[in-house]
Amino acid sequence: MYNLIIGYIGPNDPENEITVSASRFLEYTDSETQMRFRNLSAENVGEIKGFPALLMQEQYEDGAFVATITNITRSNYDYRIRFERDTDVEVLTPQEIEDLTLELCIESFEFHRTHWAVKRADLRKLLASRQTPVVPEAEAEFAFENKPAEAGEQFNKNQVFIVHGHDEYAKNDVKAYVESKGLEPIILHLQASGGRTIIEKIDHYSNVGFGIVLYTECDVGAKRDSLSYKWRARQNVVFEHGYLIAKLSRQRVAALVKGSVETPNDISGVVYVSMDAAGSWKDELDTELRSAGYAI
Repeated sequence: MYNLIIGYIGPNDPENEITVSASRFLEYTDSETQMRFRNLSAENVGEIKGFPALLMQEQYEDGAFVATITNITRSNYDYRIRFERDTDVEVLTPQEIEDLTLELCIESFEFHRTHWAVKRADLRKLLASRQTPVVPEAEAEFAFENKPAEAGEQFNKNQVFIVHGHDEYAKNDVKAYVESKGLEPIILHLQASGGRTIIEKIDHYSNVGFGIVLYTECDVGAKRDSLSYKWRARQNVVFEHGYLIAKLSRQRVAALVKGSVETPNDISGVVYVSMDAAGSWKDELDTELRSAGYAI
């Protein structure tokens, strides 16, 4: 996660302290994070200070810079923020900001509004990717010909994609499990759209090394002319399950089944894990993640 502070200060301004209106705090922040930090207790302040900060003026004409927040105090209707600039990270150019907008979870209209948001993205990892050396085309072709990539090798093994239905408790349990392993959970509705359709968002954000699909008692269904109804997962869950299998391979996708949910009978070799109250499903997922190359 990181702090996004727009409209108060840019790279060319010398100040190391700004005053932010309390009414602008957590604007354009997803609802889950808003609930988490809506009260800036000492514990929450400590956690927010641990996140890097990206600061820029509105419309970012002079770029943006990275800083570490050192102190946050409340004064009437404002927050006073002190920070130290990270001199090891170069100023982001306007073009670099535009290139990273989607990954930084910034909607385009945010650049025209002074505010302080807390975003669910790994700022430092994204900035480190700017320094990745470019392999010359000839060398890249040679490497491709002589070292075929293993399935999933090109995916991010620090993230896990979570597909869910309407069971918020199950979703939050899986999210907490993923975070407990030091991994980043990717939940689609918490990611920036960037003008993409749903299927484009799924494709963009599912470049991960593993996916967990939650089959929960959300819908009911039966064969035509039958009164034998059964619990079923949401249709989007079944669709995204098949999509992840096609993209990542069966070995990199696990389905967590909670309750007496009917599962698809035309997908062979799929890993189904019972989401039991005792929590043994976590041990089973540990095994699957290690098998997929995750260091947990």
